[in-house]
Amino acid sequence: MVGWQSYFAGKRVWVTGASSGIGEALVRHLGEAGVVTIASARRVDRLERLASHYSSVHALELDLAQKSALSQAVNTAWEIDGGVDVLVSNAGISQRALFLESDPEALERVIEIDLLGTMRLTQLVAARMAHQGSGHLVAISSVVARIPAPLRTAYAAAKLGLHGLYDSLRGELGPLGIDISIALPGAVRTEISHHAVTATGEQHGEMDANQESGDRPERSARAILRGVARKRREFLVSMTPKLWLGVVLRGVAPGLLWRTLAKVSVT
Repeated sequence: MVGWQSYFAGKRVWVTGASSGIGEALVRHLGEAGVVTIASARRVDRLERLASHYSSVHALELDLAQKSALSQAVNTAWEIDGGVDVLVSNAGISQRALFLESDPEALERVIEIDLLGTMRLTQLVAARMAHQGSGHLVAISSVVARIPAPLRTAYAAAKLGLHGLYDSLRGELGPLGIDISIALPGAVRTEISHHAVTATGEQHGEMDANQESGDRPERSARAILRGVARKRREFLVSMTPKLWLGVVLRGVAPGLLWRTLAKVSVT
C-alpha cells in the first residue's frame, strides 16, 4: 500500500455523518481500501446500503443530539472489531439565517449537534483510546472557522468551539498517545445547504451556488485522508481562489474582510 492507505491499514475507523457528502465519501474510500470502518448517521437506510458494498464497513445508527444513546453507541462500536483507532467527527448541520431573526431553539440545535454532541462523543471515545494508549481524533470543521460569514452565526460558533476543544485537548491527550487533526473543507458539493437550519428551524431545502460549484466529495475526502495520514494538526481542503483570498485578508487586513462580507450576498 502507498499513500494514505498505508497509514490506515490495520486500523479501525469510525466516521460520523456518513450517510452523505464528505462522510459517505470517506467511508467509500476506506471501504475500497479494506479498512474496518464504522459508518454512523441518523439515516440507517443509507448507511446499510453503503455498508452492503464493502465487507469491512459496518453501519451504526447515531444521533448526536440523543445524549442518552451515545454511551451505548460507543459500546457497540468497540464490540464490532475490538476497538476504534481513528474517530472522524464529521456529523453536523449548517445554518442559513440572520441571527436577529432566528428562533433561539434553531440556533441552539446547531450548537447541540455540531459542538456539544461531538464533544460528548469525543470524550467517551478518547477515554477508551487513552486506556488503549493510542488513537487519532479528527474533527471535520469548515473554512467558516477562518472566515465567519453572515447567515452562519451558530454554525461558525460551533466550528470555532470545536477548534478550541481539540486544540486544548492536544496538551491533555498528546502525552497519552492520541493524535489530533482538524480538517477545514471549503466549497464541497454536498447536501449541507439542503439540510441547513433556517430562522424558524426548518430545512433550507436549496443547493447554494457555492456548494453547486464546489469540489466533489470524493476529492475532498481523499485530501482529508492524506492530511490525517500525515498527522497534520490543521489543514484546509477544497479551497477556491475567493476563499483563499478571504483567509489571507483575515490575517493581513481583517477590517477589509469584514467590510467586504457585509456588502456581498452570501448564500
